[in-house]
Amino acid sequence: MTQPFNPVPLTAAELAAFRARQKSRSRALAVVLLAVVVLFFAITLVKLRQEAALGHRPRFATHAAAPAQPSVQPAAQPASQPAETKN
Repeated sequence: MTQPFNPVPLTAAELAAFRARQKSRSRALAVVLLAVVVLFFAITLVKLRQEAALGHRPRFATHAAAPAQPSVQPAAQPASQPAETKN
């Protein structure tokens, strides 16, 4: 069997040094994560600008797009009303 974990209490100076190292590691990790986010954002912008400059369609469009049709059809004149004529 394993022995239960019995931590030795740290002195105030040791605890302060431990917290300082912990804070330093946390800040370093935050800087690395921020750098990765900025790198991904920059790569995305460059790719979008290149595709826009070359006139490429988005990657998800794998087939030719259907011709655009107006979403609202012009209203037809009712048959009961004659078209207006100017004299």
